[in-house]
Amino acid sequence: MKFVIEKANLLDNLNKVSKAITGKSTIDALKGVLIEVQSNQIIMVASDMDLTIYARGTCEVIEPGKVLIDSKMFTEIVRKLPNGDVNIEITEDNLVSISCKKTKFSVVKMDETKYPELKSANPGTGITISKEIFRKMVSQVQFAVALDSTRPILQGILYEVKNNTLKLVALDGYRIAYTQHSVENANDIEAVIDGKSLSNISKLIDNDGVMKLFLNDNHMLILLDNLTIHSRLMDGKYINYQSLMNDDYNVEVIVDRVSFIESIERSTIIAGSEDSYTPLITLKSKSDGMLDMLEITSKSPKGKVMEDIAIEIPSKDKEIEIAFNGRYLLDMLKSMESEKVDIKFKTNLSPATFYPIGNEDNKYVVLPIRVQK
Repeated sequence: MKFVIEKANLLDNLNKVSKAITGKSTIDALKGVLIEVQSNQIIMVASDMDLTIYARGTCEVIEPGKVLIDSKMFTEIVRKLPNGDVNIEITEDNLVSISCKKTKFSVVKMDETKYPELKSANPGTGITISKEIFRKMVSQVQFAVALDSTRPILQGILYEVKNNTLKLVALDGYRIAYTQHSVENANDIEAVIDGKSLSNISKLIDNDGVMKLFLNDNHMLILLDNLTIHSRLMDGKYINYQSLMNDDYNVEVIVDRVSFIESIERSTIIAGSEDSYTPLITLKSKSDGMLDMLEITSKSPKGKVMEDIAIEIPSKDKEIEIAFNGRYLLDMLKSMESEKVDIKFKTNLSPATFYPIGNEDNKYVVLPIRVQK
């Protein structure tokens, strides 16, 4: 095997396929990137068996062939090479020679025969969607994916197409993130996609053009520019999230999103920065007949803080005092783009619902924390 490829193109595709090497697999061969060249085309593939990414590009093929090389080391080598054409070949002593200008590496290759056979997924049911919109949809829900494996299905994101509307939902038992967008000529389908895989996929998406997503019984297939991506679907039925998203409320406040974020961030300084400590934030709506305010307070053994920010209270005769995990509020608010947020409360022990004003396609639910008075 011997070929020549421009460094920038090689590094770009390496960075893309490496998103599939997550360390989840115990198969040593999956620490490598498999490269095959023929007919002036290069195909690179990396996988953890749940997520597989193929990248195609052009190169000058002098001798066709295939090689498996440690992904982390190879990427670092290519990154540090000078700009220009990179010459890669397998030498007579079975090493991989990587050279550019006056720099030359010789590294041990991995055994490509040990690389698992990767089965191609049939296209199945598909949609076409703007890349910018899909990337944004993922960013608006991924923070609510469960981090622990107590309930594995909650480590996934619900992908649901119904009545020509794509819905993405994530929940971790303490909060729910929901977003939707209309699509055309789509068949109804529902699946759960691993949250980390979908997050890694979203990092490969730019803002130009469209992408195609297909679902079959056990895989999602994504066609994205020069990439073909296979993501294994999760087993099991997702939580009935709709039963947890009750629009019934007694108190409503409208707050400036950026001011709300800044105030919560100041409060979390006192609330505690240690991972083991929950930054408890208490919200209290109040009106004196002249001004409508939201009182934001936090206290810990280190001290306490209180701040008022201006709000609108459509229901002026109602007030509420309720406590939340400050991190949960910040994750949610920072995923929004709206200027203002509409917050609806029922009681101080009931989930609160947050709506970014001007974007009716998004909805968030956060459970409060019971506080001892």
